[in-house]
Amino acid sequence: MTDASRPQDAGRSHKRRGAPSPETAALLTRYQAAMRDDLAALLEDLAPKVPHGLLADAPAERPNLADRTRLWDLAIKLGKELGSAIDADPVSLEPAIPRPRARGRVDYG
Repeated sequence: MTDASRPQDAGRSHKRRGAPSPETAALLTRYQAAMRDDLAALLEDLAPKVPHGLLADAPAERPNLADRTRLWDLAIKLGKELGSAIDADPVSLEPAIPRPRARGRVDYG
């Protein structure tokens, strides 16, 4: 262990892992789909309920503050997890075309 390394990183490999197995990729896809469905349902629950019919002029009903706080905490956690989710189905494994470096560009000036 070097002087600058952290104790929790001692002995850890910092190499990137390969693509997940097909079984793991299928589970990750189902996991992400379930989180998306739950997040959509949470957002519906948080939306004010507008009365219909004879009570259309009544103010919209909202969940109480404790319920809204709990629902928003869960929605934020789901949003963070989905935002940082691993792409279980990589579209392309081809390497990206490297951009030319400054000294490799043609100077027309």
